[in-house]
Order: sequence, then C-alpha cells, then structure tokens
Amino acid sequence: MIARLSKKIIVIQEAMSYWDLRNVLDHVNQVLLGKGYSPRYFFEGTPVMGQGGFSVIIKLDKELGELEFKVLERILSNLGLRVFREE
Repeated sequence: MIARLSKKIIVIQEAMSYWDLRNVLDHVNQVLLGKGYSPRYFFEGTPVMGQGGFSVIIKLDKELGELEFKVLERILSNLGLRVFREE
C-alpha cells in the first residue's frame, strides 16, 4: 500500500482488501481524532488485481502540524506502507 500525506489531505492507495484498509484507518483515526481533527472520508476502487485496489481520500478541516506528520509517517511506515510527503 501507499500513503500520500499533504497538509490537508491523506490518501491511502492500493489496499487489496477492506480489512487491510480498515487496519490502517484505525491507526490513522487514533491520531486524527485524538488531536481534534474532523476528517471526511471518500472511498473508491475495487479489490481486483491489477486495478489498483481500494483507495481512501481523507480530507481534513485544518492543516496537519509537523508533529502529526511525523507520527503518521512513523505509524504508516511501521504498518508496511510506502509513505510520500507532498506539499
């Protein structure tokens, strides 16, 4: 899976199952909700091989702080995602 982090949008891509995506979102939600963010989720995709898998776009009501960036990068990396920071 791939994670793309920017100041107001987080994108998780290439999940091959709902359970993989749910595991990642459980960890991300702990950080976001614990810090007072109000995320909105947009799901798309299909689990068919070669089609890119499931994706979720998380839009935030305020910009991520540097601490939240670092925490999310560490958590997502530990879960086996390739993490890209975008400006």
